[in-house]
Amino acid sequence: MQKAFPFCILLLLFISTTSFADIIRLQVAQSGDTPFRSIQQAINSLPDNDTQAIIQIGPGVYTEKIYLTRNKVALIGAGADKTEIRVAELRTNWLKQHPSDWGAAVVNIRASDIALLNISIVNSYGELTGDNEHQFAVRGFEQATRIITANCRIIAGGADTLSLWNKTDGMYYHDNCYFEGHTDMVCPRGWAFFSNSTFVNKKAYATLWHDGELNEQQKMVVRDSRFDGVPGFMLGRRHYDAQFYLINNQYSQNMADKPIFRHTYPTEPERDRANLWGDRYYFSHSDNKQVIYPWLKANLAAHPSQLSPEQITAKWTFAGRWDPEQQVKMLLQLNKE
Repeated sequence: MQKAFPFCILLLLFISTTSFADIIRLQVAQSGDTPFRSIQQAINSLPDNDTQAIIQIGPGVYTEKIYLTRNKVALIGAGADKTEIRVAELRTNWLKQHPSDWGAAVVNIRASDIALLNISIVNSYGELTGDNEHQFAVRGFEQATRIITANCRIIAGGADTLSLWNKTDGMYYHDNCYFEGHTDMVCPRGWAFFSNSTFVNKKAYATLWHDGELNEQQKMVVRDSRFDGVPGFMLGRRHYDAQFYLINNQYSQNMADKPIFRHTYPTEPERDRANLWGDRYYFSHSDNKQVIYPWLKANLAAHPSQLSPEQITAKWTFAGRWDPEQQVKMLLQLNKE
């Protein structure tokens, strides 16, 4: 029987071969010094295949909606403080003239293996009008999995800022990002991992939201991050079965004394979602000063698998099916070549 290559060797082979011949590189700049001035124009020029594409986006504010329907595309800006995609759109207004949410966000994703790096994405509708209802900065649909944001600022003036909604097999990785919005401002379905990030909630309601109803292993992990917002902002809620891991985070004194909770409809019980696995909210802290309320006390040791904080990694979150940290390193290295 032929011996299989170890996973690490296969990964190195993939990186080395991908680094040279199998990459499409395009450049976008508002100065006119590159073939494209529009991000979407560059995306539309890509061949209909699965060759990894890197689109380097120069400094400036790009006032255009982005539609990603091709797999393996990385949008890489010059830095979150230099490159920004900005559009004002209210979901309700969009749906008055369109049949679905497709196009209601600044960045709309109907593809897999998408990376948004070193960039700001802003839905400015609430900022301009004071209307803080649903307005997406990033919206992922049923086909979207293995989605990455790193070194980004993702902001909306209303609810559901970052809305990645592949509830079957969605996997999402976020590192070193700034998130700002209102109710359920970060609301993944499936598996999601956040690290080294800042969450700023502009409304005195829930910050995090998770849907993990289709698989008992689906989870939302936030570690080594910071939560802040207006006085009375809440940490999180759920409608569906969900699973939250909050590891080594910092919590502002503005946060309300309100545990993560299941949202139900007492006067309309037919709207209540299933609650098969009960409350699964796990906390661990490197500094006991972060236990500002009794419900925040560390309880990871009581997890059925007796987990330690060090075990709560991206690889663990995705059960070894995906290594996004290695993927980010590869893309950033290829961006320099």
